[in-house]
Amino acid sequence: MRRALRNQRGGALIVVMMVGMVIAIGFAGFITSSVLVEARAVEGSLARSRAYWAQMGNFNYALSRVSKSKLCNSCLLSFNNKDTDFAPVLQKYFNELNSYKTWSYPDESASYTITVTDTATADDTPGRQNFSGWLMATSTVSSSTLVSGLNGHLPLMELRVCVGLLTSGSQCGNIFINNGGNATAYFSINRLTNLPG
Repeated sequence: MRRALRNQRGGALIVVMMVGMVIAIGFAGFITSSVLVEARAVEGSLARSRAYWAQMGNFNYALSRVSKSKLCNSCLLSFNNKDTDFAPVLQKYFNELNSYKTWSYPDESASYTITVTDTATADDTPGRQNFSGWLMATSTVSSSTLVSGLNGHLPLMELRVCVGLLTSGSQCGNIFINNGGNATAYFSINRLTNLPG
């Protein structure tokens, strides 16, 4: 009878060990999956931050060029410049950054890049006056080889600015009013928006 009892104890121990091993394997799989999801979330957040600062750098560069050149590289007049005359000059400032459009990072693989493209136009608000001084710039991440599935979720940014102000403390006039089309060093940012990706 003792021999039969000993055989049963060994069988029960094997069953308990098998159940424990299955639970341990399942728990390890769950933890590994959670770590992978968390790593992708951190990578995505880092990529969005990098794209944001690349776009902000481009906007700040173009606005500093407005202050220096008065947004009029070849203007004959310092007044009566159409918004459609100012927009190509602003685009020219963005084009000066063409050799700095693609960003790579030494702590990432060589295929990890962020490419930013900026487009300047006259403000597209319906009814805008031709000499309003209102311009807009849109910045997009045109290509990147980042974390899989992230490219469509990087920030698209839009800057709306009025240019040609008479002093540094001046406010933007209404977009439907002729603000004189002045070529000055002063501007005011009306809106900086993260557009849905």
